[in-house]
Amino acid sequence: MDVLIGIIGVIVLLYIIWQHQELKKFQIMSYEMSTEKVNDNIKIVVIADLHSFSYGEGNARLLHAVSDANPDLILIPGDLIVTSITAKYDISLQFIKQLCGLGVPIFYSNGNHESRAQLSEFEYRHIYRQYRRYLNQYGVISLNNGSCEITLKGVPIRVSGLELPLYSYDKGKKPYLEEDFIKNQLGSASNDRLQILLAHHPAFAEQYTQWGADITVCGHNHGGLVCVPGIGSIISPQFVPFPKYDAGEFTIDGRKVYISRGLGTHTFHIRICNRAELMVITIKPK
Repeated sequence: MDVLIGIIGVIVLLYIIWQHQELKKFQIMSYEMSTEKVNDNIKIVVIADLHSFSYGEGNARLLHAVSDANPDLILIPGDLIVTSITAKYDISLQFIKQLCGLGVPIFYSNGNHESRAQLSEFEYRHIYRQYRRYLNQYGVISLNNGSCEITLKGVPIRVSGLELPLYSYDKGKKPYLEEDFIKNQLGSASNDRLQILLAHHPAFAEQYTQWGADITVCGHNHGGLVCVPGIGSIISPQFVPFPKYDAGEFTIDGRKVYISRGLGTHTFHIRICNRAELMVITIKPK
């Protein structure tokens, strides 16, 4: 019995050490797509679910990875922070400040953690509001149920950010979103411009493409926490087993949905066969 307990103890210790190391690493996942709406290559970096993680002092490793990717556009589909851990807001804030120094347009839409932080009943709402003021001063463009039209390399682009209702994130329940919610919040999608959508929750991927988003970027599921090679995610952070839209590239009716595994974790600090990632998407002329 003592030998068995000893073996179990060693296994547990090795697992803890392995997970500790895994949470210090991230990989770069690159994707390519083509569309008739662009006449030059457009490179996008997606930073999702950072949750105030730090990769090296001042997030130097992550910053270098973004810089080396040489993006034309940076998209942040939510959850840079953990709502209640206000002491770490500054980690995300200083990282974004440095990103803004790259001179690349940065668009940021709320995830569930930002949406909760801005509720009137949140005790430290004033800290969160100050955090957002700094982001705006640095030059981040916040899109919560709003859109912005830009031109990159002669390519007309419309970027929209969808802030989802908090009930759509309820744990242990099938995610729900009214059929006309997106159109009511954002109006109609652009037909003549490349339509990009930031939407934190990937469960509504089909509604995003039906709305008319040529490219949607999501996060939230953290890749499903625990993955089995050949099967995929076992369970999402919302306790949904085998989530259909867990991570990677999905094509729905000819439109693309990209779901990041995220860069950080919260509550359940677990990543099994599911390394954190920085996503790079290159859009090419068709």
